This record gives sequence, structure tokens and C-alpha cells, in this order.
Amino acid sequence: MNTNFGASLGVGVGDSVAEYANFLESLGLSHVEIRWNYPDTREERPSDRRLRDLRESRDLTRTIHAPYGDANPGSLNEGRRRATRDRIVEALDTAAAIGAGAVVVHGGSVTRSYPDRVKSYAREQAIRTIREAARHADDVGVPLRVENQPVKRKPRYNTSTPENLVAFLDDVGLDTDYLGVTLDVGHATASGVDYESFVETFGDRIVVAHLHDNDGTADDHDPIAAYEAVAADVGAPYNVLEMKSKADVERCVEG
Repeated sequence: MNTNFGASLGVGVGDSVAEYANFLESLGLSHVEIRWNYPDTREERPSDRRLRDLRESRDLTRTIHAPYGDANPGSLNEGRRRATRDRIVEALDTAAAIGAGAVVVHGGSVTRSYPDRVKSYAREQAIRTIREAARHADDVGVPLRVENQPVKRKPRYNTSTPENLVAFLDDVGLDTDYLGVTLDVGHATASGVDYESFVETFGDRIVVAHLHDNDGTADDHDPIAAYEAVAADVGAPYNVLEMKSKADVERCVEG
């Protein structure tokens, strides 16, 4: 199995795709994860062809992170849920067009203070969204990988522990190799969960690893000194340094 190390390209990065590719190559990295909101915020939206050229001309493998933040697979509003599903489908279509190795997706959230019946409904909405998206992933041949989310005080996420994530994927109920897991090591740490427990539970269903660190009290996305050793423990083919800045990525790689 080839192991690729890279970093995420999001809205906080001012670089063009080519500039960011140069930055990654200067650090000896071979992978880029494109956060789906990044193309939307560019005056000149990078075309699928330009994104595909990352591998053909730059030898960079690619993954895509589906929309999040303003896109909730578990939205209580059916119109917004469908819009989120459609955006995930768009990300899968682009991933297929550019030869990306996977699309990362969140499993939805709901406000903790809502009644139990509303929390259950929100989870059902998220399961519907991921089920519909996973069927499309199977159609286009791109793995869809559901990410573990951190435990937080206000929103309740559906995939914060190995047990939650197992139950979620079981309820999605699709027997396909194109539905699996992204292990976010920093989210596990912030939740008080050993990332090894996700590895033991999901094994080779983990295709993408997000690598960052924190002190266990908040999801800080700090540099992670032992990222190569952690990646070796996880065994995912795509490993993404998910830092807040290019400087933090440099600190991580250069030690």
C-alpha cells in the first residue's frame, strides 16, 4: 500500500492551487485534500481539469472534503438536507473527474438542548443523506468516508466514538466498499477517545487520516510532532495534516 502525506487546501489559504502545490512539494509532501468550499470562494474557480493536473503534472494524489459548517447532513429542514446531499454528490462527481482517492464527509449534528424526538429525527435525516450520497459514490466509483467528529458542549455529533460510528454506518445499511471511515486523530483526542480504538474497530475501512493535535480540552488543530508514527498506526493510504496555517504545516514537517 502506498502511503501519501499531504495537507488540506481550504478557504483560509490564499494560494492558488498551483501555489499550494509548490508549497507541498517544497516540503516533500505528495497529497492535497481540497475542502469543497475552497473552489467556491475563488474569483476564478479552478476547473476539474486543473485539479486533475495535480497528479499528472505535480504527482500529487488528491482527496476532497465535502461541505461542512454551513452544510449539515442532519438538517431538520428537508430543503437544506437535500441541498447538502446535492453538494456531497457534486463533490463526488468532481472527485471522479479528477481521479481523487476519496471524499470525506461529516455525519451530521443537532443541538443538544432539543428534545429527544428532535435529536432522533436529525439523526434519521443524516442517515438518509449519507445513504443517498453513498449510493452515488458506488455509482461513480469514489469512496465516501464518514469522519469521526469531536464531542462538544453544544452540538451533538452522530459519529464521535467508535460505537457511535459503527451504529451510524450500520443504520445507513449499505453493503458497499465505497462507504467507510475517515479517522480524525485530533477529534478523537479532543473527545477523550484513543485513536487506536477506531483503528481496532474499523481497520482497513479507514482510507483517510486527518492528523493534528490538541491538549484534550478543545479541537485546536495544532501541529502533531509524531505524525508519521501515528499514520503508521492508522495505516490509511491518505494522510492529511489538518493545521490552521501553512506555517503550522511547516512546523509539523520540519520538526
